[in-house]
Amino acid sequence: MQAAHNSPLARHSGYLKTYRAIRERFSWKVLKEVVLRHVRECLTCQQNKAEHTLPAGLLQPLPIPKQKWESISMDFITGLPQVQERDCIYVVVDRLTKFSHFFAIPSKFSATQVAKLFFRDVFRLHGLPKTIVSDRDSRFMGGFWQELFQLVGTNLTPSTRKV
Repeated sequence: MQAAHNSPLARHSGYLKTYRAIRERFSWKVLKEVVLRHVRECLTCQQNKAEHTLPAGLLQPLPIPKQKWESISMDFITGLPQVQERDCIYVVVDRLTKFSHFFAIPSKFSATQVAKLFFRDVFRLHGLPKTIVSDRDSRFMGGFWQELFQLVGTNLTPSTRKV
C-alpha cells in the first residue's frame, strides 16, 4: 500500500490508480475496500485534494416586481414527518410583499395535482403572475409546467442561471 500510494513515485495518485497498481501484483477479497479506506484516510491526499467540479457562476439578481402577485416563487419543503398522509409543503410566495401560501401535500404528488392546487387556491385569489421563480426542481421544470405556462403566457424562471 505504501509503495503503490505513498511513495514519491506514486505521488498519492488517488483511489483508482492506487487500486490498479496493487491489483497488477496482488489480489485479495477486500482489496477495493482497503485501498479506498487508505486513500480516504491519507492526510496528504485530504490536504491536497483537487476540486473536480466547475466553480459556481455568479448570482444574478432578479428584478424587483412592480405589482403584487406579478412575480411569485414556488418551492417544496420535503422530508417532513407524515401527518394525515402528508409529508411535504408546497410553498408559493409573492416576491414583492412576501405574502405566502402553504399547502400540505403528500410527497408522491404529480405535476397535474400541483397545477390544479395552484389554479384553485392561488390563481383564483391573485390571478396569473407574469413570472414564476423556482429552483431547478424537475417537478417545476418538467414538460407539463413548461407547456402549461407557455399556453397562458407566463414565464417560468429558474432561480439560478448559468453565466
